[in-house]
Formats: sequence, C-alpha cells, structure tokens
Amino acid sequence: MKKYLYFIACAATIGYAREISFIELQTSATEHSHRLKLRTIDTSIEQARLEGVYSALYPQLSLGYSGEYNKNLDKATSGTLSVGGTTINSGVQNKDSLALSLNYELYHFGTTLKQIEMSKKEIESKKLEVCNEETKLYLELLDHYATAQKAQSEYRYKSQMHTLRQELYSLKQRLYTAGKESRVSVGDEAIRLIDLEREIERSQMTYDENLIALTKLSHIELDLKSTQLLPLTTKPEEIHLGSFEKNSQARQYQERIAQKNAEISKQNRSEFPVVSLYSNYYLYGSDMHNAYNAFENIKPNSWNAGLSIRLSLFEGFKDESESTRLHYELDRIQEEYALAKREFDADTQTKQQHLERLAMLTKNETEALAETHNKIIMTQRLRAQGEADAVSEVSVKLEGLERELTLDTETIQHAYEAEALRLQHRGIDSCTRH
Repeated sequence: MKKYLYFIACAATIGYAREISFIELQTSATEHSHRLKLRTIDTSIEQARLEGVYSALYPQLSLGYSGEYNKNLDKATSGTLSVGGTTINSGVQNKDSLALSLNYELYHFGTTLKQIEMSKKEIESKKLEVCNEETKLYLELLDHYATAQKAQSEYRYKSQMHTLRQELYSLKQRLYTAGKESRVSVGDEAIRLIDLEREIERSQMTYDENLIALTKLSHIELDLKSTQLLPLTTKPEEIHLGSFEKNSQARQYQERIAQKNAEISKQNRSEFPVVSLYSNYYLYGSDMHNAYNAFENIKPNSWNAGLSIRLSLFEGFKDESESTRLHYELDRIQEEYALAKREFDADTQTKQQHLERLAMLTKNETEALAETHNKIIMTQRLRAQGEADAVSEVSVKLEGLERELTLDTETIQHAYEAEALRLQHRGIDSCTRH
C-alpha cells in the first residue's frame, strides 16, 4: 500500500514539473563540456607549436662568452699547440673571449615549408576533432534523453495501469468470495500486480540513472522528481542528408592523409644536401697574471663568413626504414577512412529504414488505439445496460493504456532516430567551435 501511495505521489508531481528541452541541454553541454574544452586546448597547443616551426625560416643569432684560466704543466713548451681538433694555448694563463655567431639555412629543398604544412594540417585536424567530439557529445546526450523519456512515459502509464490492476484485483477477490471466480485467477492477478510494481520501480530507476547522466553532460542540475523532458521536435523531412566526404569525420581523415603525404615528402627532401650560411665575429683578451686585466683587454680579434653544404651519406639505413614506416602509416589512415565511410553509409541506411518502419508502426498503432477507444466506449455502454461486467470494462481500459504506452514509446523512438540521423549528417558549418 505504501508503494502504491508513493507511485501516486510521484505521478502527481508531474503537474508541477520543470520542463526542459533537448536543445537547452545541448546548448549548456556545448558551453560547459570539459571534453570540448580539452580538444580546444589541444588546438591552441598546435597553433603555438606552429609559431616554433616558423622560427626555422629565420637566421639563428647567438652570443657566447668564455673566461678561462690556463696553467701550463709542461715548462718546456709555450705558445699554441694543435693536437687533432684541439687547440692548446699554454703561454697565457688568463683568457677571455666573446663571439657573435650567425647561422642561416639557405636551402634544404623545402623541408621547412613541408614542416609548416604538416603543422597547419595538424591544426585543422585538431579543429575537426573538436567538431567530432561535439557530435559524439550530442549523440550521447540524445541516448540518455530518449531513454529517460521512455522510462518517464513507462512510469506514467504503468502507474495508471497499477490503479486499474488494483481495482481488478479487488473485483476478482469479491467475485471469488461470491464463488464466481477461481482462486487461481485471483492469485494470477496478484502476481501481475506485483510484477507491475517491479516494472514501475525499474522504470523509475532507469529514469533516475539517465537524468543523472544528463545532469553530468549538460551541467544543468535536473531534479529527479520534478523534471519533465519535452518531446524531440526533429522531423525526418527536415533532415539534409549529405555525403560522407562532407562530414567532419571524413574531413579529418582527409587532413590526416594530406599531413602524412607532406611528412613523406619532407622525409624524401631531407635526404638532399643542406646549404647553410654562417658567420662569426670574435673579440679576444688575455693577460699573463691577472684575470680582470684579461677581461679589460677584450677587443675585436677576427671575423669570418662562409657557406657550408652538408649531405648525409649513410645513417645505418635510417632513412629507408623511416620512409617504409611513413608509407605504412599512410596506408593505415586510408584504410581507416574507407572503413569509416562504409560504416557511415551503413548507419545512415539503417536509420532511414528504422524511420520508415517506425512511421508504419506508429500509424498502425494509432489506428489500433482508436479501435481500442471505441471498444472502451462500447464496453461502458454494455455495462450500463447490464450486458458487461466491471472486470471486462477494467480489462479493456488496461488494453487501452498498454496501446497508449506502445504508441508513446514508438513516437519517442521515431523522434530519436530522426535526431540521431540529423546529428550524424550535421555539416562542419554547424559545429559551434570550428
């Protein structure tokens, strides 16, 4: 009895519910989603990295200072010695030098420009990833929304059915007492009543779970007892079906393929010579006895400028293995692209078939419900004339509620499939953060 009163009380709160639409939840989720913010930050990171890549186009200028104390351990030698690539100045104890160096890569067959191209493609890919993540967020939100709608509808109709089942159970008890109903029939009705109470509890639990998930995704606090989810408004005829190639997911694959091709081109160009310009301006000072005097004596000493050409002849087959790896990675992206297109087209076809079948089921169920309502009216008239009993009237009303629940569930599912299809085919221009 307590459970029954609880169900009635909860049903009564629907009249005072806070109505909220899917669009409101979607808008709030877009604004507050941590997942979208993380993807946006990833894009900003790549944009900052691109600035570092551009630095390779400019000359590198550096300033170096060194102060050295030299103690000659071999008294027989003095002056400057050269051993291999090492120069030993053993005649002066205190030495200071200042060097201004310039290095500039004049030509490397466009490897720097290819690196810039790769970075730009990575930025575009990250932006498209934000768009893809946004679509995933909306679809996840939609799943929970439609499931909560179905649970809410099931709770509402089955609460009404519970009232009729309670009435039917009472009628059969009285008939049993009068000897007009079997004990088995009364027991079966009691079991149906218990099963219905469990179904109501399960629908309430499902509703609560999905409403909590909607709260988490949308960042809007939704009260479990006073929230009324408004119907989805998407119509199949309003959906613009585009090709996979215009989808943000496809565009991201296209950017990744272009980026990998640029990386392969960069790898090939890196095997050619590097032509660089270098220049140095030296200042030098020394003193036999005092380090401070050596610093004070620093003055221009020499400068040089030159052109260098560097070609790597052999690096242990590194270039060959790197090229092979890059081509395999390109093959993998192209296969992922083909797979994604196939899944996209198949999913689109499946959703279209679902919409057609659900439209037909909804039409048939609407006609069946209309007949059931006529049946209820006829039964009520027959009962008023004494030609039908109360059990028959309640049973027909239960049938009507069951058909209403089925119709409502199919209507929700139809709207869900339409919105899911719309989200799947939303263009890049629809992305809020692109």
